[in-house]
Amino acid sequence: MFDFLKKFAEQISGTTRMSPEEASGEEANDYVEVSPQKDASKAKVQIKYIVLTDYADIKPILDYVREGFYIVFAKIKELKAKDVTELKRAILKIKKTCEAVGGDVVGIDEDFILVVPSFARVSKEDIEQ
Repeated sequence: MFDFLKKFAEQISGTTRMSPEEASGEEANDYVEVSPQKDASKAKVQIKYIVLTDYADIKPILDYVREGFYIVFAKIKELKAKDVTELKRAILKIKKTCEAVGGDVVGIDEDFILVVPSFARVSKEDIEQ
């Protein structure tokens, strides 16, 4: 019964207790606690990379902006080459959504845009040297 409770507690806490002797195949009463690794999926902010090839490709960007935990780096080169009018429409929709939730959009070079949530700002000024 004790072994069952011990394993149950280890599963709940995410730790494993193993003595140095158990690790080497021997038994002993001293234990070494091993902490679990951090789960990358529980990060507070994530960066997403999206390639825009069609107007419909902005839907995930809009969803990420609304959630507020994602920074989106979007490549717009393919949509720009395909249809500049669709690109302008897509960027306008992204800008309006960002303004509504307090986010920010900035163009990087001619082929990329950076979309950030409300807790971040992108400096659009050149750095003076």
